[in-house]
Amino acid sequence: MKKNNTTNLFTKLTQIKPSEIKGAFVSFIFLFVLMASYMIMKPVRDALPSDWGNVGLAQQWSYTFIVATIAVSIYNFCASKIPVKRLVPSVFVFFAITFILIYTANKLNIGTAYLGKIFYVWSSVFSLFHISVFWSYISQQYSKEDSKRVFGFINVGASLGAISGPLLIILLAKKISVENILLITSGALFITLPLLAYLNYYFSKNTSQTEQTLSLSSNPFSGFQEFITHKRLLGIAAFIFMFTGLSAFMYTAQTELLSDFSRAERKTLLGSVELATNILTIIIGIFATNRISRKFGMKTSLSMVPFILVGLILLLTINPAVMFVLALQVVRRSGNYAITRPAREILFTAVDREARFKTKPIIDVAIYRGGDVFWIWIIAFLGDGYLDLGITAILIVAAAVVLLWGFLGVYLGKKHDETDTPTTKK
Repeated sequence: MKKNNTTNLFTKLTQIKPSEIKGAFVSFIFLFVLMASYMIMKPVRDALPSDWGNVGLAQQWSYTFIVATIAVSIYNFCASKIPVKRLVPSVFVFFAITFILIYTANKLNIGTAYLGKIFYVWSSVFSLFHISVFWSYISQQYSKEDSKRVFGFINVGASLGAISGPLLIILLAKKISVENILLITSGALFITLPLLAYLNYYFSKNTSQTEQTLSLSSNPFSGFQEFITHKRLLGIAAFIFMFTGLSAFMYTAQTELLSDFSRAERKTLLGSVELATNILTIIIGIFATNRISRKFGMKTSLSMVPFILVGLILLLTINPAVMFVLALQVVRRSGNYAITRPAREILFTAVDREARFKTKPIIDVAIYRGGDVFWIWIIAFLGDGYLDLGITAILIVAAAVVLLWGFLGVYLGKKHDETDTPTTKK
């Protein structure tokens, strides 16, 4: 009776059916571990750019885009050669090994003058890649309607992981050095393997043996072909591209305003932003995300946060103080993580398998980082690179970008809600 009461309470709270609880909960833990693996080292990465300036940061983001594009191309080639069942865990093992190699290079004093920037670039690629592959895997397991109920809860795992990662480092701060953080990240990635094995077993009940071992198209360029020939995928890419514009503008404002603080102070402030962001994300994710998408539709889920942010950015131009910028960062990121990101992943339930595993990483990683490069150079041009505009003028430009992002969200959400069958051709 107690178990039934708990199940009923969980179902009432999350709107997840009893038969879906096991799969949703293990997926939740899976994403928790993945996000924690990145967030463990994120404060170290984020403390580096304040010493580089706008142009220096733009250069690093350019390198990140180049490396991300190469990584996605290699991934697409591998995806055309091996079954998805082996492809997904291979990605996590590969990243774990690379972080061990960076750790080893640091211990052996190999290229120490460049390791900081190498770490920044590679961790930036990793931050998108491993989550993209996770959602590629999960999105094939749920229908459009089921995803509206389940994805919000699963995504809460990311927020809890984002809190637990830095918390673990704080608790172990006196026992581990900065470079040992890489070993913890690697260990966390290896933990995902038994979780993935269980999910393969759990979801296999609803799929045939042929589907489980089926490889994707043998054409290594098919993911790129899908991308450039389907309007829906181009629309999702444009949505992410506009989102990176806001991220770049806010990241630059944050970096500029934090330049007067010491590195230790920056870590403290950024850590507070992470904590507030993820607590708010958890609350919204449990109580509001699935209800918004089911009651108001995808066009609201995709456009709500952009339209709210337009007004907040315009208010920020009146007094662009560091605490106001950090507060806006909390609203922006929690809104994205809790509402916009799950809605964006739901869009991929309406595309085919090839697009989920090959085109999605192109959009999530290469287009995302390409957007970073485009916008950071635009900001550098507006700022100390040429026009020397102040932060207020730059924020006004940011508001215009966010407004376009919101309208694009309305369009994509409306198209998704109108589509009854999975397709990439509309």
